[in-house]
Amino acid sequence: MEKLIERGLLYDSYGGLLSEKNKRIYEACVVYDMSLKEIAEENGVSRQAVSDTLNRTDDKLRKYEHELGLIKKTRVIEKCLDEMRKTLDEEKPDKEKLKKIADRIEEVI
Repeated sequence: MEKLIERGLLYDSYGGLLSEKNKRIYEACVVYDMSLKEIAEENGVSRQAVSDTLNRTDDKLRKYEHELGLIKKTRVIEKCLDEMRKTLDEEKPDKEKLKKIADRIEEVI
């Protein structure tokens, strides 16, 4: 399950950088949950070719995340926003704490 979630996040973030062929095969697996056999039949290739394409695409998407870090940055920003909301919900919000959180967001962007 965790691999499927990772694949979905990577595809959502970097799928636009893939070739049409890789995008079509990866989307069939990740988005539509098709089997290797179904994808192979639909694309007129072998199951091994589909498996190889998925593995290469996984590697490529992980490389993009390693180099660009969009998913990591998004998680940091989401965490900071949650902290800000909690702080703002306090009776007397700590302005210094809010500034530190804002500074962390600025570091990421």
